Amino acid sequence: MTRADSHTHIFPPEQVSAREALCGRDPTFAELYRDPKAKLATTDRLLSALDEAGIDRAVCAGFAFAAERDIEAQNDYLLEAASTAKGRIIALATVNPANPGWARAAEAALLAGARGFGELRPANQGWDPLGEAGQTLAEMALAHHAVLQWHVSEPVGHSYPGKRGGIEPAQLCELAARHAGLRMIGAHLGGGLPFFAQMPEVKETLASVYFDTAAASLLYDDECVPRLVDLVGAERVLFGSDYPLLSPRRQLERVNVLLRDDVARIVCGGNIDILFG
Repeated sequence: MTRADSHTHIFPPEQVSAREALCGRDPTFAELYRDPKAKLATTDRLLSALDEAGIDRAVCAGFAFAAERDIEAQNDYLLEAASTAKGRIIALATVNPANPGWARAAEAALLAGARGFGELRPANQGWDPLGEAGQTLAEMALAHHAVLQWHVSEPVGHSYPGKRGGIEPAQLCELAARHAGLRMIGAHLGGGLPFFAQMPEVKETLASVYFDTAAASLLYDDECVPRLVDLVGAERVLFGSDYPLLSPRRQLERVNVLLRDDVARIVCGGNIDILFG
């Protein structure tokens, strides 16, 4: 049985050591990583965490930097990691459609081996996912059979660093309605959007949208994952840890306890095999 983590993050060592400088020029990075206790991981640390958890491979998503130089540095590192990790790392490149020439850089990343884009935070970067930039990004993803992973936060509840800045649940639903067949991941249980899959027309709209469990243990009760499976079906749920924020081993153990074995096999690996091959 393949085991996969659909939501992890890594940074090149140069960015890890330049934490303070990055905080000084990138407000989104500063919000999440100004605290020295906020963990930043490299490829080696991720692979070690996967080994500890008995996980075969992981989706590594880029960070929503503003500046092109920071985006380029991270994408180069993600693509190198995917190339050298012998299939254990699936790279989702980062993009900023608010920057001039972003589409050329995004397409170059896909041609170099990125399997999609994420973790997308349009509100942090200042672009409209339902506007021209979002249209171009969706069309590019469809043309390349790529996946879009969106940061989606619950619109209610307590505040925490990084909660705001992604796509709103209603925007994600509208994007899915506009682009049938566009494969997308709504991170963090889709910010509650799966609840509305109980409406037949919404369930049909979300047919190509997956929802991951990243950081679920920090937000919801223990029944949230089984409920998510009931709402959208096991074939649309992805196990995700949000490493290095949380331990892949501990999160995998938690999900395995909550789900039947046959469902856990689908959620914790089988769906990644289908989504990314």
